[in-house]
Amino acid sequence: MKNILVKIIENIKLNDDYFLLWIHAPEISKSISSGQFFEIKIAGNNFPLLRKPISVFEVKNENVGFMIKKIGRGTENFSHLKKNDVLDIIGPLGNSFELPSQKEVLLISGGIGYAPLHNLKKELLSNNNNVTWIHGGRSTNDIFSSDFTFTDDGSSGQKGFVTIGMEEILLKKKFDLIYCCGPKIMMKKCSEIAKKFHTKMFVSLEEYMACGIGVCHGCAVAIKKNDSFTYKTVCKDGPIFNSNEVIWNE
Repeated sequence: MKNILVKIIENIKLNDDYFLLWIHAPEISKSISSGQFFEIKIAGNNFPLLRKPISVFEVKNENVGFMIKKIGRGTENFSHLKKNDVLDIIGPLGNSFELPSQKEVLLISGGIGYAPLHNLKKELLSNNNNVTWIHGGRSTNDIFSSDFTFTDDGSSGQKGFVTIGMEEILLKKKFDLIYCCGPKIMMKKCSEIAKKFHTKMFVSLEEYMACGIGVCHGCAVAIKKNDSFTYKTVCKDGPIFNSNEVIWNE
């Protein structure tokens, strides 16, 4: 983990809601594993006070890409950054996805949950895995390249939730592992389906991580422990957890 200043090399608008920020970061690019994130802010800008936790979308040589959705004023400010503007970043933070080899792997994402799975897919393919990806969102703006797409309003792909596609594909094909990231209600339902089909699934939780290093405990989640439970922080102990360990109703 490092706290460094990095320059923006490109800001790519994907649509009205999403954009890609690329930074040049040779000091940390080689130490990043899929599933990790950074706490970022605009250098010299005191608003917002807290940093934003942003998952790594892709690593290309010495460059790191962040896929960001405009949600509030903070992410809106990021969308206006230009080449040579400076970010103050801390990372890489958190744990990473288990990386198998020669397995059948299913990826399931919703909305901005697409971001951490994009880099994972690259690593899975380079490790000789077969990968199938189901992605969903509210509308066309939330949809990016995948094998099967679903939208709430039917504007792209099949109308409905990704859980529909998940059940359909698990009825037809056996997978060794499932990786999932998206809204909590979506991941909870996916966890139930994975358990039904006796398939191991890892989830990347999206709790708000204010500090990123497990100090503030603002991102604590309930995790099963024997016949009881304990609390773990998403930023330090996660964000990747076995879906069977998460107490979704907490």
